[in-house]
Amino acid sequence: MPHSSGGGSHGGGSHHSSSSHSSSHRSSSGGGSSRIRTSHTYFPGARRFVYYRNGVPNYVYSDTDLSKGPSKLRFLMLIFYVPFVLAAFLMIFTSFGVPEKLKVDYNSQIVIQDDANVLGDTTKLGDALEDFFNTTGISPAVMTVYNSDWEDNYTDLEKYAYELYVNRFYDEKHWLIVYSQPKDPDDEFNNWYWEGMQGDDTDSIITSSVAYDFTNDLHKRLLVEGTKVNDAITDSFNALTPTVMKFRFDGETFGIGIFILLFVCIHAFFMVFFRPDAKKYKGAKEVPLDGYYAPPQQTAPQPQSVVMKQASCEYCGGVYTVGSCNACPHCGAPIQPQDYTVPVHNGTSTASTTDTTSTNTH
Repeated sequence: MPHSSGGGSHGGGSHHSSSSHSSSHRSSSGGGSSRIRTSHTYFPGARRFVYYRNGVPNYVYSDTDLSKGPSKLRFLMLIFYVPFVLAAFLMIFTSFGVPEKLKVDYNSQIVIQDDANVLGDTTKLGDALEDFFNTTGISPAVMTVYNSDWEDNYTDLEKYAYELYVNRFYDEKHWLIVYSQPKDPDDEFNNWYWEGMQGDDTDSIITSSVAYDFTNDLHKRLLVEGTKVNDAITDSFNALTPTVMKFRFDGETFGIGIFILLFVCIHAFFMVFFRPDAKKYKGAKEVPLDGYYAPPQQTAPQPQSVVMKQASCEYCGGVYTVGSCNACPHCGAPIQPQDYTVPVHNGTSTASTTDTTSTNTH
């Protein structure tokens, strides 16, 4: 659909495009992931694991099997980022280059409609518009109206210019310039307005930066006392035509593309690849919970009150948890069955011999 390329008024200054061009769409991404929950104390649903750091066993409770490491399925999340990466690269590559002339497969008749009777002789204006069309393939149009034609039914000239475009042109390859003033303008202050409305297919040529420069140029010319509307529009098109199809670099679009690409890459890194706990808990093994968990208000013993017995390897001297492995986690030497004490609920203990080779699998 057509959108504003910019405009202005005598009393309010100029304004620029109120709608994004096709080469500067903004994207954003979001989402969340379920992080591994770990704690040094028991919580409902947790399992106990032991891992070794600097030869010393450490215990941790987690609701995830730490012995298996991060799930490979997390890489499927990368599919979510593909459209945003492609959009970012598209913006980067389209931010520079030589624009291509539009194919003239529409009713390209140049329109000059002076309902406000302010243009006078439009010969030079017509020549300027025709030169612009021959250079770009975009058909320019100029219409003049009175303020009373739109002020009662529209909040601003931009909305009225949009209606003029869609009711007059059935394509997206026109560039309409609408000028409006009172039927009886004040000699001291002529309350005029103007608005540009461009079709979507013109965005590759009339980019946000091109529209910005044209808006500033035309508005400055209209503000010069004594300048005719006809001359101001003619001179602005004559100034634009020689440069509009030359190599250009749209810094705004390029910057947005780079920002989106960096944001998506950083977001993907932390969501998919950043797993600080994976290295920390590498080699962790599950240690069965002795006893059972009971809420604080009950008297039953809680698993975190159980003391795990530790021993030193007779070969390397490394510390390990009795009953958690059948070989030394440090040097791999076999571990002989050992006696250890298992706490029971009545506060006493029973001595038992555990064959580590039959209770655990390393």
